[in-house]
Parts: sequence; C-alpha cells; structure tokens
Amino acid sequence: MRYLIPLSLLALSCTASVNAEQSASTKQWFNTINYAKIDSRYYSDNVYGLSTHYYFEEQQSSGVWDDYGYLDTDSNIGLNYFNSDGFSRKGIFGEGFYGNAFATIELPNIGDTDTYSLGIGYLFADSLKVSARMVDYEYGDTVYLFKAQYNHQINDTDYIGFTVETDDEIESWDLSSRYFAHLYDERYFTINADYLDAGDDSIFNVLANYYFNKHVAVGVGLYDSDLVVEGKYFINDNYYFTANYTDNDDYDIYNLSFSKYKKAALLESLQLNKAAFILKQL
Repeated sequence: MRYLIPLSLLALSCTASVNAEQSASTKQWFNTINYAKIDSRYYSDNVYGLSTHYYFEEQQSSGVWDDYGYLDTDSNIGLNYFNSDGFSRKGIFGEGFYGNAFATIELPNIGDTDTYSLGIGYLFADSLKVSARMVDYEYGDTVYLFKAQYNHQINDTDYIGFTVETDDEIESWDLSSRYFAHLYDERYFTINADYLDAGDDSIFNVLANYYFNKHVAVGVGLYDSDLVVEGKYFINDNYYFTANYTDNDDYDIYNLSFSKYKKAALLESLQLNKAAFILKQL
C-alpha cells in the first residue's frame, strides 16, 4: 500500500485552521463496518465484520474523535457479526453497573449457547477496575480469568492506562497499556502496547498514532514482528475511515473500516416514540 489517503487530502487537512471546534464530543452509540483481505501466494480470504456498541450514559471524547477514555464505567451492550468466506458468527455482550459493582455476560456465538462467559467486578474511584469471569466452553474445560485495569489521569486530557489479565492457574498473561497525550493545538499522540504470554508462545504488539489535527492521523507499529501502517480520516465527529496494512513474510493483510458514532440516546428515542403513540390514542 503506497498511500493510506490521497496526499492532496492530507495537505488540505493539515492546513486546517487551529481555530476549529475544540469542544469535547459526547456520544452513546458506536457503530463500525469492517472489510479485510488476506493475500498470500497460496490463498486469499475476505473477512467482513459489523459491530454496534451502545452506552446507557453519554461518553466524552478525550480530545480526538475516536478516543473516549480508557475505562468503561457505564452500563453498555454490544453486538458483533463476523463472516469469513462462508463461515459466520454473531456475538453479544453486556456490562451492567449497580453503583460501583458490575456484572458481565457474553455469548461469543449466539447460535451456540453452550459457550458463554459470566463475570462480576468492582470499580474503585473511577480509576481501578477489577473483575473475575468464568468462560464455559462447549468442547473444553471451564476457565476462570482475573483482570485488573487502572487509569492514571495525568491532566484534563492526558492519561496512561494499564491492564493485566491471567487465568486461575497463572499459565497465561495478557499485559497491555495505552498512553494518550495532547501535544499542542489539535495535535495528539497515542501509543498502544500489548504483550501476550500463552505459555508456549508469546506475542508483542505496539502501535503509535500521531494526530495532525481533528481530521487526519497516521500510525505505525508492529504486530508481533510484522510491520503495520495505519491511517485515519475523520469527516467530522460522527464519521471516520480507518485503513491499515500488515506486512507478513507469508501474507499481506489489507483492512478498511468505516465508523459512525451517534449522540442521540437510544432510550430517549424509544421514549419519544412511546410518548407520540400515547398522544395519538388520546
């Protein structure tokens, strides 16, 4: 892939006025459609994905239009769909808060209710989130996982977050972190790192993104030892595109996604429709 976005578009966006809208964006409904193509000398695969994620409280952006903080601290529900050359799967997950306590449920494949996950947890001071969950596999042993997430808010915009997860036998570890920083004007920098140790094998991923302004960001990183290049173009705070390319010795991955974020609350829309229906009956 030579260019993630046209150079003329990049130049136009980079010269945008620094007097552009600075107020934080708030959203509740996050939707993404994704297409990926895997190419190798032996085979080619097309992968399609859809996801929708709804929060029952408004989420405030951190300054860029695709970052809404490190921790989920409000009740939320999500659906996802995956299709890869004939094989498809639909999943659902939810997280419900009651005060600072919360519970989670997940069905990775709605068509197979014999595989599911249930969990409970607690949120301390909106910065430390701990949880335990059980994953019951239809054709495997039940696994218990323990997770801790911590967000350190450096200032009004900048933060660094850490996550650690392991199983009940401490045979596998997943360590991840994200750093988000406002540099100056509309320029931001983020870096994500993840280390997975599954006992016999380990993987390290890292991806850094630089936001030139509210409309354009470019990133570079490694997926294990494979080069990843990424670009983002934000039409506004509701719509944006992401394209990335992964260069592996045995295959190439081309990925394109389109995201739509909505501010209108789903429950408010339902309540308005209900009120309109009642008025019609009077």
